[in-house]
Amino acid sequence: MPNRRKFLQKSAQFSAGALAAPALFGQQWKEAVPIVDTHVHFWELDRLEYPWLENKESPLSRDFTVSDYQQATQGHSVEKIVFVESGRVPQQYQDEVEWVQQLAEEHKWIGGIVAYFPVDKGQSVQAELEKLASYPLVRGIRSMSKMREQMESAQYQAGLKLLADHDLSLDIHINASAAIDFLPLIDQHPNLVFVLNHLGLPDVKNGELAAWKNGMRQLAERPNVYCKLSGLLTRCHPEQMKSTHLKPYIHTPMEHFGTDRVMFGSDWPVLTRADSFSRWMQVLDETLTGLNHSELTAIFAGNAKKVYRL
Repeated sequence: MPNRRKFLQKSAQFSAGALAAPALFGQQWKEAVPIVDTHVHFWELDRLEYPWLENKESPLSRDFTVSDYQQATQGHSVEKIVFVESGRVPQQYQDEVEWVQQLAEEHKWIGGIVAYFPVDKGQSVQAELEKLASYPLVRGIRSMSKMREQMESAQYQAGLKLLADHDLSLDIHINASAAIDFLPLIDQHPNLVFVLNHLGLPDVKNGELAAWKNGMRQLAERPNVYCKLSGLLTRCHPEQMKSTHLKPYIHTPMEHFGTDRVMFGSDWPVLTRADSFSRWMQVLDETLTGLNHSELTAIFAGNAKKVYRL
């Protein structure tokens, strides 16, 4: 894996102080490296029902709109985004897709949709999947369900095959430390692209590292698995939100997946529970020093365009 070897060599040089690469957060982020944000949510609480946002004390229990995202990313060269389903009640998933399609007619930078779909119902919902796949921007499905419990289900297996038949990827929300439980499922569907959300959910707060790294290595051995460089700041205590502390969690996917199977994502607005879009970009700036322009472009735009067909 040439990309992995190259990254390891650069990482070692940087750690030893051999590289004196300039910081990238200034003009290079703003101008030279395009950004495709692969994990963005919008919601309007009066439009759809969001059970997970019913706690009115949560800072997320308000509308988060296109204009809010534009304000949050001001000064960054975001060219496209991928909208990811936002946890509305299951029966409203097509309403959510229709709404985002309408938003995209006005905001052309909304380039793709990762929708909800009841994959576990298998062939019985084939017609519904065909309808969903007919929306121009639908590129994938996200599974937030209990995959471990569904893996033996013939209906779930049939549902995964339907996704591959319709050229839809599957965003998965699993802890990489338990990767061994999911490898048989991934191996049974080599034609389906799996996208690992939020760096495989490392438990940064409690110092989890070795088991998570081993799981990331196992997942990366499957060429149909990609990894989202997202969701890390919300898994930290405030005092852990430093580049020196987070570097192992950012370097590990580069080491195992290579720079050609890692994609940038902000997880906005969930990110705001911890900090800002700019802070996440700063952490990445401080930890990815040493990568060249083409490698950064792959991570921040090119791989997303490939996986989500933007």
